[in-house]
Amino acid sequence: MRNLAGRIGVAVLLGLAASRAEAVSLRDRLAGASQTVGLASGSAFDALADVIADTAARSIPVVSASAGFTYRFNPQLEVFERTSETLGPIFLERPDTLGQSKININVSFQYVQFDAFDGTSLRRLEAPDPIVTRVVGAGGALLGFTANQLQYRLRIQDYITALSVTYGVLDNLDANLLIPLIQTNFSAGVTSQQRFLAGPDGIFAPSPGPPLTGSTKGDTFGVGDLLLRFKYQLPQLDFLKSAAGLQLRLPSGREEDFQGIGSFEASPSLFASTVLWSRVEPYVNGAIDLLADDVGRSQARYGVGVDVDVTQRLGLAFAFLGRSEFERSAPSGETDFLHLVNGRPALRPLLGIDFARNDFFDFSFGARTVVWRGIMVFANGIYALNDAGLRNDTIIPTVGFEGTF
Repeated sequence: MRNLAGRIGVAVLLGLAASRAEAVSLRDRLAGASQTVGLASGSAFDALADVIADTAARSIPVVSASAGFTYRFNPQLEVFERTSETLGPIFLERPDTLGQSKININVSFQYVQFDAFDGTSLRRLEAPDPIVTRVVGAGGALLGFTANQLQYRLRIQDYITALSVTYGVLDNLDANLLIPLIQTNFSAGVTSQQRFLAGPDGIFAPSPGPPLTGSTKGDTFGVGDLLLRFKYQLPQLDFLKSAAGLQLRLPSGREEDFQGIGSFEASPSLFASTVLWSRVEPYVNGAIDLLADDVGRSQARYGVGVDVDVTQRLGLAFAFLGRSEFERSAPSGETDFLHLVNGRPALRPLLGIDFARNDFFDFSFGARTVVWRGIMVFANGIYALNDAGLRNDTIIPTVGFEGTF
């Protein structure tokens, strides 16, 4: 265990060092992408980059802290006896705790590519109306205005390796630490084409120009937000098992590189399940993510699912995963920019993106199989059921292995 702890420490330090090696953050690259085609960025571009960075970090799925095998020590026989009847969920939590002095180690690998925002492809982000920008002379005197059609093509990819370690503090109390190591690849292509031109009087006339293209990209590797998770199993009520949970999110990930939310977060939660026919276990989960620096931007997480053990060594896991924001991702008007609408300048959301309050619904499906004693492997896919917000419009794959000792 000392050797394992040392390796974890080295990985964390290397990740932190690597994440700070890049002078220009991915957030700054996105905020300044318009400058690659000669358009000055501003507060709306900064706000757009801030919200996309926060949304990307919040949209990374987190593997469950629940172990596939759970135990209790039988003092009469002086042996540990298995208490879980199924192989367990992958993205939901089960009420069963690991067992005093038991250790579970889980390593998972995940690929997340964000493809769309509110159903619009990130490769074609474009407002229906051209944006209006000022044209000034060398001394700062106003020469006029241009109205340019602006299109962005974004690529945001995350490769996540997560190490999760759970320790059974008591028979009914677990403590878990999850360390995500994230490789983020980002690129932004920009196209701007002048459509209208106006003098200082602000009267626009058609004046099409050639399209200008530019691009920016960057890659970064670092440690994401660390999660400390605790679970206390409550006394069983007849057929119903339940547990209370608490998740603490530590802002160790760099928000400016899309790898953290930039704030401490506490999440009280409740888990419940029952077992049917000794091989089917339905679950229900509920949690509230309370953001320390802005409670209004907190959110609720919830899920229902079922595990079915096909054999003693193979289990299938299905779940509906939900997440609901309490309010808008960005205050109304924060990402607005002047657009030319029916010949008149008017404020409209930049690139046509409206950061309204969203509900996110996903379907999770996967399998776990025992390979040897307390060691099992798992594979899972997550498919978005709606188009709200920043999404992966295909399937998020996850594979991994775990062992209980």
